[in-house]
Amino acid sequence: SVTYTRVTESEQASSASGSKVAVNYELIWSEWVKEAPAEEAANREEAVQRMRDCLKNNKTELRLKILGLTTIPACIPEQITTLTLDNNELKSLPENLQGNIKTLYASSNRLTSIPATLPDTIQKMELSINRITELPERLPSALQSLDLFHNKISSLPENLPEELRYLSVYDNRIRTLPEHLPSGITHLNVQSNSLTALPETLPPGLKNLEAGENALTSLPASLPPELQFLDVSKNQITVLPETLPPTITTLDVSRNALSNLPENLPAALQIMQASRNRLVRLPESLPHFRGEGPQPTRIIVERNPFSERTIQNMQRLMSSAGYQGPRVLFAMGDFSIVRVTRPLHEAVQGWLTCLEEEDVNQWRAFETEVNAAAFSMFLDRLGDTQNTRHSDFKEQVSAWLMRLADDSTLRETAFIIAMDATISCEDRVTLAYHQMQEATLVHDAERGVFDSHLAELIMAGREIFRLEQIESLAREKVKRLFFIDEIEVFLGFQNQLRESLSLTTMTQDMRFYNVSGITESDLDEAELRIKIAENRDFHKWFALWGPWHKVLERIAPEEWREMMAKRAEYIETDEYQSRVNAELEALGIAGDPDAERMAGMRIMEEINQTHFTGIMENILLKKEVSSLMSAYWR
Repeated sequence: SVTYTRVTESEQASSASGSKVAVNYELIWSEWVKEAPAEEAANREEAVQRMRDCLKNNKTELRLKILGLTTIPACIPEQITTLTLDNNELKSLPENLQGNIKTLYASSNRLTSIPATLPDTIQKMELSINRITELPERLPSALQSLDLFHNKISSLPENLPEELRYLSVYDNRIRTLPEHLPSGITHLNVQSNSLTALPETLPPGLKNLEAGENALTSLPASLPPELQFLDVSKNQITVLPETLPPTITTLDVSRNALSNLPENLPAALQIMQASRNRLVRLPESLPHFRGEGPQPTRIIVERNPFSERTIQNMQRLMSSAGYQGPRVLFAMGDFSIVRVTRPLHEAVQGWLTCLEEEDVNQWRAFETEVNAAAFSMFLDRLGDTQNTRHSDFKEQVSAWLMRLADDSTLRETAFIIAMDATISCEDRVTLAYHQMQEATLVHDAERGVFDSHLAELIMAGREIFRLEQIESLAREKVKRLFFIDEIEVFLGFQNQLRESLSLTTMTQDMRFYNVSGITESDLDEAELRIKIAENRDFHKWFALWGPWHKVLERIAPEEWREMMAKRAEYIETDEYQSRVNAELEALGIAGDPDAERMAGMRIMEEINQTHFTGIMENILLKKEVSSLMSAYWR
């Protein structure tokens, strides 16, 4: 077998005199293997094989990770510069590691300390997830990066290596930091410790500072001038420095005790997280702030006790035309309450208090259906909405639930809508209820409830048309708002136009209308635009309405089949293709497949409008109700 040796420095010094004694790696390693506990012997053999390979092929990286090693040999190949010992059972590192190592990885072991004799050549050490309680006063002088995440360290040496650039002691037990940290540090992570203060003077070149989850009550009056990332979330900070470094792009001060934000925000700021504080106002200068980034700055201030006046002022200033300031995002109400999802039958009993045992068992059986749990939570949240102040609301919901029990298709639709109904505020719950009632109306039309009552069908169609118009106008409004929850805008229009547009599926109340950003002029304009659109377009819209087609198939099957046959026949004629070609030639894009497809779709819409309008007018005339298509609003 090959015997691997090396010559020590003392041997090199004495070689001139001819006395040269080589270190026998094989001897040292074989002894190390012999000393192994039985369960570790095979893995030590594997480690020796890897070291032999390094020696034989002059490799500079030695990987001994995930071998369950409790120790490593006193001698490792001298050319090794990167030593990886992660995920073993090491309780200590050798006192005499060879002097060429530059990178040492020993995370996820059982280390309780670090030798004071580590070679000065080490530039990077990662010792996270160990049990280290203290560091030696002297660390390798060339050390540039030190990661000690998740240990039990209570303090740091006063004199850390001056070459240090990256220091992470995230998740330890440190109470104070050295007053003078190495001046070259650019990244400092002291998150999840027990710090009550930061040094008044931090390294001047610091770019990233993570100090969240401590007990800080304030920040240094002057922060490093090149700071770009600052996270001091989950502390007890009551006030921020009035002047922050202009280079900060990301600032997280959430979960503190702030009552105000600085008037002057960093020029480079792109995102600021200030949720869960005690903010009651925002800086007067905020609407005029122009960040240097390509996108508007985002300022998140959810779950703060803003006054109604502050919120309305924000709305007035930030939804004005031409506004170019930051996007301020906040949530209405406190949604942090942890709710337990009750079994569906129990949630239903909250509305239908006189259920027979047979009915209870029926709802219990529905609990295996998809999204049943979401619907259960929806029902409980619906009971907390403003609508329950009205005595007839519970009767409406109760009657609707009895319908759901007997109609699996309608129940499936309601369960699907309930999926996202409870993810935020109470008004989202109310909006979901509106969507369910709208779906019920469409369902009734499709299933024949109005087949003998065409006047009621047309009124149902008018309501759906109005709701679609409201949604379109609400989307226009949302585009002009930078921070209002779109749920409040959608529901606000529905709620406030309920009476003027005769919306029978809408409830009477919502909680946060006052922060919807909707003005009286918005409502007046919306009402007028919807009524004009209905008088002008409802006739064409109803002709294409899917539920009306279902009714036609049932009440006029012969006419329906004849119309569909004529429509199909026309599409097959040369005239259809001629119209497509003529449109493409007029636009100068003949031969373009995508353009041809788009032109075909437009012409198809015209064909559908012609055929479906014709049969609608014919049937309504036969049924003597064609006057119902006249202009509704005067």
